[in-house]
This record gives sequence, structure tokens and C-alpha cells, in this order.
Amino acid sequence: MNIALLAFDLDGTTITQHQYLPQENRLALEEAAAQGILLVPASGRMKDFLPREIISLPGVRYAITANGAGVYDLATGEAVWQRLIPNEKARQVQAVLEEYDLFVEYYSQGKATTRQGDPERAFTHFGLPESKRHFLDKDYCLVPALGGYLQESGLQPEKINLPYLPTPALRQEVWQRLEALGGLVLTSSIPDNIEVNAQGADKGSALRALAERLGIPREKVMALGDNGNDVTMLQYAGVSVAMGDGSPEAKAAARFLTAPHDQNGLAQAVRQYALS
Repeated sequence: MNIALLAFDLDGTTITQHQYLPQENRLALEEAAAQGILLVPASGRMKDFLPREIISLPGVRYAITANGAGVYDLATGEAVWQRLIPNEKARQVQAVLEEYDLFVEYYSQGKATTRQGDPERAFTHFGLPESKRHFLDKDYCLVPALGGYLQESGLQPEKINLPYLPTPALRQEVWQRLEALGGLVLTSSIPDNIEVNAQGADKGSALRALAERLGIPREKVMALGDNGNDVTMLQYAGVSVAMGDGSPEAKAAARFLTAPHDQNGLAQAVRQYALS
């Protein structure tokens, strides 16, 4: 299909259990790079939390991070495109979140900030399941209070991340309250989290901006994803593939379906649609 750029989600698409890159997926991506296809990780993760196994792949120069809020040139570390949450809006979000007892992260310039002591209390106090332990393996900037930090620093975050809400009812309540603030995009990459971005910050907009910067037409762009935060990227790409175990909205947005992510669905899709 004459693909020039291959954008791929990480968790639930390319890697398994949030940390393992299956050998078949690695080989397929290396085969694509060998054919001159630009590989672009497109993740809800911040830049500094992209897996080393991914960013060291041949053909990886750029990365779409924080659900599209920041597109980075990994060779220089510089952001080539950003859509940030205004400080005033972030403070409105934080005012809502302070009414709840939740673990909260702020992403900015590829790094994460959270409240002092919260990473240590993530499992015992906030109830994060053991399966999320890997997500806390970050070099956090720790502050006494997030609200005070926002006010004093003037921070405009790339993303506000709520990695775990313990019940569907609580998740729905928080989601509705944040959505009512306006000017925000709320998505999920896993069923029990909420990811908050500025309006206009999404993987599809970021992918379009990068493709246009590089002079690559959308019909030569392929995207692979599995969840709600991948929908706009799947809608933009000329060739789009959802994982067989992906969410209903991701499947509806994609042109093609492949095998589940833990059955080398990415490798199958790359070989069928990018290398054929």
C-alpha cells in the first residue's frame, strides 16, 4: 500500500502487560523500518516514559506523546508540535479533583509531577491494582500540593492523568464533572482511568501535524490502535487497523481489524497492509 509513515499505539497494541515488546512485533517493525517506513510511537505516555525497546527501534525519530499533546523529535528532545492545557483550565480541573481522594499526575515537557508521598501510597491507600505497578516507575517531580504548584508555577500541562478510579460510578461522576468544564478532551486508554487533554490535543491532530510537517500525504499514513484515545488517529490515517481485542469505538473507527494485541496482531497488520 506504499506506506511511508507507520503510527502505532503502545499499551494494548504494540506491547503486552504494559511493558513487553513481543518478538514478532519487534521483527515486523524492524522490517518496516528496513523498507524506509518512518516508525512513530503514538502513546498516552509522556516522552520520558516511552519504553527504551520502542524508541531504540530503527526508523523511530519522532514520537506522539500524552495523547497528542506533544510531538517530539527524539533526536533533539524538542517538541515540534504542542497543544497544552491553559493554566487557568488546569486549576479548574484540580479544584474538582481535590474533592476526591485520587492519585493524580501532571505531564509537562515529557515529565511527570505528582504530590509528595502519593507514589508510595498508590497501592496501599489509592488501591491501584498490582497490574499498574509498572506505571509508577517514573522519575517524578514531587510537590507538596498540586493546586499550589499550578498557581505558583503557571504550568500548562500536556495531560492530567488519573491512572485509577476504583469504581465505574466514581469514574462516570468525575468524567461528567470534568467534561462540564469545557475546553477539554477526555479519553481512556484502559477502562479504569481518565486522561485529560486540551481541546485540539489528540492523536489524530498530532499525526496530521507531523505528516504535514514531513510532507507525507495521509493516504501513505498507517495507524494502529486499540482504544478510545486512538480513535482520531485511526480516523485520520489512510490505512487504519484496530486490534482484535480493542474497544468498540476503536474497531468502529478503523478500516481493518487484526488479531488481538497479545496474539501478535500488530505484526500481522504491518505485514499485511504496510509490507505487502
